[in-house]
Amino acid sequence: MAVIDLVPIADAKAHLRILDAAHDAEVQAKLSQASAVIRDYLKHADDATWSDTTAPLPVQAATLYLLAELYEHRGDDLAPDNFDAAVWEAIERLLARFRTPALA
Repeated sequence: MAVIDLVPIADAKAHLRILDAAHDAEVQAKLSQASAVIRDYLKHADDATWSDTTAPLPVQAATLYLLAELYEHRGDDLAPDNFDAAVWEAIERLLARFRTPALA
């Protein structure tokens, strides 16, 4: 099943400060990955009708944040323990009001 991106590609490129089309395929791939991760994180709070123009702004912000991390740190220049803590802490703060808390 194809993931519906949560941010327009033009906004993603602007966020990454990319002005040309040379990296469009890579940006699109990372945007789709980030959108899928955010949708998975939200679980039941994810609205299947959200699109790149209708997703709430905090959801778009979390997607852009994760997109930048995925694009800038392709796994070869960042310690995994530093990445996970900082990235997920920021994403959790942005998405806290949308996510249904898990019951232990």
